Amino acid sequence: MEKQRQIGLIILATISITYLVENFLRSAASALTPVLINELNITRGAMGFLITGYFLIYGVMQFPAGVLANILGPRRSIVWFTALTCIGSVLFWMSYRYELLFAAQFIMGVGTSVFYINAVTLISRWFPINRRATAIGVLSASSGVGAFASYMGLPLAVTLWGDWRTLYLVMLGVLVVNWGMNFFIIKDGPQNPESPPRTRLNIAGSFKEILRNRGFYPPLLGFMMMGFTFVLYSWINQFLIEDKGLTYIEAGTVSSLGTVAGFIGCLLIGVISDRLKRRKLPVILFLGGNLLLLGGLIYLPAGLPVAVYAAVWFAMGICGSIWILFFSIVSEVLPPERAGIGLGLMNGMSTILSSLATPVYGSLVDVTGSYFIPNIISLGLGILTVLVLAVMMKETYGVTAPRTTPSPES
Repeated sequence: MEKQRQIGLIILATISITYLVENFLRSAASALTPVLINELNITRGAMGFLITGYFLIYGVMQFPAGVLANILGPRRSIVWFTALTCIGSVLFWMSYRYELLFAAQFIMGVGTSVFYINAVTLISRWFPINRRATAIGVLSASSGVGAFASYMGLPLAVTLWGDWRTLYLVMLGVLVVNWGMNFFIIKDGPQNPESPPRTRLNIAGSFKEILRNRGFYPPLLGFMMMGFTFVLYSWINQFLIEDKGLTYIEAGTVSSLGTVAGFIGCLLIGVISDRLKRRKLPVILFLGGNLLLLGGLIYLPAGLPVAVYAAVWFAMGICGSIWILFFSIVSEVLPPERAGIGLGLMNGMSTILSSLATPVYGSLVDVTGSYFIPNIISLGLGILTVLVLAVMMKETYGVTAPRTTPSPES
């Protein structure tokens, strides 16, 4: 048992590095929004589509991501798709045209798409239930570090050096080294670590079985609706510059502090949930807190000290980290052999909807000349999300879904 614990911690460390760098790469387009709008001479709507080039295909790929965890095993899925991420990142680093940047975003979206679901699958195999949400919190917290490096590092690089590509190349080098670490370190599970489990599944039957599980619908619906509520996270730099009057470096400082808060929030919320032995209550409280803060941010006037906006965004970063609990919830309402597919379905639907909302948000700003209308829409959808979860979702902590007999492959 002690050896399993040590191996689990080592695997958690190396996949957390992967997730850190991946989130630097996925945040780069948003962090560089003011720079790319000027360099490419594009509208906010076009910039939204560039961001969506990553997230839309990322969302679509969540459906096979869960299946790959069952068929290839999480190790092979992570290793080979991370190689594709490296290829897309090289193209992004080299590109100076909108079309090539969009293609790079698309490739990176495919490459990173399978990682989180398969990483959560690894954690569910290597960590017991009383430490699982905390371990997922550690993994998820690494995303905050990566996003911080992007939102703070890229504006600093542009301001100090006049160039963002050197920092981007350094992070790409880290990912290549980490790819080698994953290749040699990751093992699919403690029972038979040398070879990935290859479960023969009737995939259509698996989806049907998941959709017949009533307990799956509240987290699915809630997570999908949260995607609309969190669309401001993709636009935060531009919003702070144009709506609140901050400079690019000031906006980068504020947004990066939010990612630090996300790091703290992922750790804190996972621990709180495990200590309270509850999932629903933290979801309602933290999501509700995020909405109150969003309302405050919308109505804050321009020209206030940077520290005011930073404090609000920092608190939003902590509360917004509540998304990590939905992955624990789904792992508890679905049987283990179906959880990966269910996680992919949930994450995919949410990402697709939020990615479609990103260019719509930018286009609404283009049309109305203000961020007020799209932010009020996000706030209204967030309030509806809290109400839906409060009414529909049941407590899942300690619930172990019964195992099912895998259907023969058709």
